[in-house]
Amino acid sequence: MLILYILLERWASYLINLQVVHLSYLQPDETRQLIERPVRDFALVYDPAATARILALTRDHPALIQLLCAEIVNRKNEQSRSNRHQASLADVEAAVPEALTRGRLFFADIVHNQVDQAGLEVLTCLASQGEGTVVDRAWLARQLPITTLDEVLTRLQHRDLIEAVESGYRFQIELIRRWFVEVGSGVSQPVTSHGR
Repeated sequence: MLILYILLERWASYLINLQVVHLSYLQPDETRQLIERPVRDFALVYDPAATARILALTRDHPALIQLLCAEIVNRKNEQSRSNRHQASLADVEAAVPEALTRGRLFFADIVHNQVDQAGLEVLTCLASQGEGTVVDRAWLARQLPITTLDEVLTRLQHRDLIEAVESGYRFQIELIRRWFVEVGSGVSQPVTSHGR
């Protein structure tokens, strides 16, 4: 850890002018191209249901599309030649657990660098409610006695982790929600003061 600290200290002068740039989601046609034609003469053909599921799981997030599709390609490469060139809905779902594992640095960054303890509690609570579930603020307030709940919800929206819909909130990206359910629920973070 000391070595890492020393290295970061030395690089600090180089990073002083670093600018943070917000990258948005891809457009639907860009997403389909990244999935179905990432390179010229790409041999894998996705069933329409498989492509639709990738879109639903990643919400056009470029890093998550690449993560999930890489796992689908790895999975297909391990199959017999007769099954290798067609990706089905089952292939997509089967690739998700491995994508969650291989993408651990992406997801760990959310936990350790993007949210505090209160945000982690909200995300874990929302994740446990299921895919696409909208949870209203009053229910969240009953489940999580966080006095700064509105601030936490606003921060999570600014991080593009949740979105306000109808009369409540839900995860923006299903793959991130799944990580919190399958892997992230056991992640602990130091307790911080958030008005409890």
